[in-house]
Amino acid sequence: MEELIEKVTAAAGITEEQAKKSIEAVSAYVKDRLPESFRSQIDNLVSGGTLSEGMKTKMGTVAEDLRDKAEDVIDDVREKLSGLFSSRKEEGK
Repeated sequence: MEELIEKVTAAAGITEEQAKKSIEAVSAYVKDRLPESFRSQIDNLVSGGTLSEGMKTKMGTVAEDLRDKAEDVIDDVREKLSGLFSSRKEEGK
């Protein structure tokens, strides 16, 4: 956050304390408008990190969740189709 405070102080001609309060206010404003799952990315960015670091982690988690859900759906469909075809085979006997 120190690097950002220095940049804001130099660009706006304000004190470090004013810059810190400004950054915190803007950060809170932006976080209020983002989905909760992405709010920590703003904290990461303000503290000197990059969005991509946190986004990679978040996207990986989302991808894993989607994969797990897709596998569950496929398993359910497979079971239902298997039951449907086996009951039809028995009817045909």
